[in-house]
This record gives sequence, C-alpha cells and structure tokens, in this order.
Amino acid sequence: MNAAALSPGASGLSPLLVLGEDDGEVIRTGPRSEPEKVVRRDRATGFTLIEVMVALAVVAIALVGLLGLQDQTLQSVVRASDMTTAALLAQELITRTETGQFPALGVTSGNFESLHPRRYPNFRWEQRVEASAVFPDIRKVRILVRYGPRLRRTFELTELLRNPLAQPQPGA
Repeated sequence: MNAAALSPGASGLSPLLVLGEDDGEVIRTGPRSEPEKVVRRDRATGFTLIEVMVALAVVAIALVGLLGLQDQTLQSVVRASDMTTAALLAQELITRTETGQFPALGVTSGNFESLHPRRYPNFRWEQRVEASAVFPDIRKVRILVRYGPRLRRTFELTELLRNPLAQPQPGA
C-alpha cells in the first residue's frame, strides 16, 4: 500500500499518516509546524533464541521437580507397604499367642523364616511378656516388629491376655 492512510492518534488530537508498509516509517502530524518522524520495527514472526532458551529452562526446572516428586511418591509407597506388612506380621504373632498356651514371662525374638520361608528377610520380631501388678491372670504382650533399611523402622502392637485356665478368686 503506497497510498497514504489516515487513522486517529492515540491522544485523539492528531491523526497518524502511514506512508506504505515496506518503509516502516510513521509520520505523526500535530499542532507543530514540522511533522515528527517515528521509526517502527517491522513485525517479525516467531521467537528469538533467548526466548526459546528461557522457555526450555523453565520446562526443564519443572520436569526436575516432577521427577523429584515421583521419587518421593515411590518411597512413600514402599514405606507404606512395609508398614502394612509389619502390622500384619505383628497381628499374626499376637493371634498365635492368643491361640497357643498362656505366654510365659520374658523376652523372645526371632525372624519370620520359620513361619514364612524366604518371604520376609528384612523383618525381625521381639515379644515381651510382662505380668500385671494387679491381676495375676493378666499378661501384657508387646510385639515389636523391626523392618526397613538396617531394621531402623518399628511397628509395635500391645495386647492384654487373660489366662483362660485361671481359677476364680474366692470372694470375688
């Protein structure tokens, strides 16, 4: 377009006179006697190299953060699975204690190899049986299951058991 076109100015006072599309010049006419020349850049399409690099850096940082969250999520799932296994194994030991003979006082410990061969190599148990100070036919049974790396994590289950063969006390 080589012909001049008029358009209203930004302030509403002076119109813009655009001289062609190829020369990139805008002449602003105003109340002054001489027109003021303003040079504008041609509109380029696409992105500059720095814009692309910044966008890639932002995406890379976001992906590193997401990968870190994924790792934490997997570790949480493994810990929860191990804790659930420890709880089930502790409950199994309590059930065996309830269905067996009245437990003797003291501490016993072991692994689960005899109960579940080669299934729980990273789990160990300890059973503490204590007498009640008030009731001679009641025993406090604590099962402690150690698990995880270097057996640092623990799960504890405590239950009070009554001797089923205990004779009633006279006068009670």
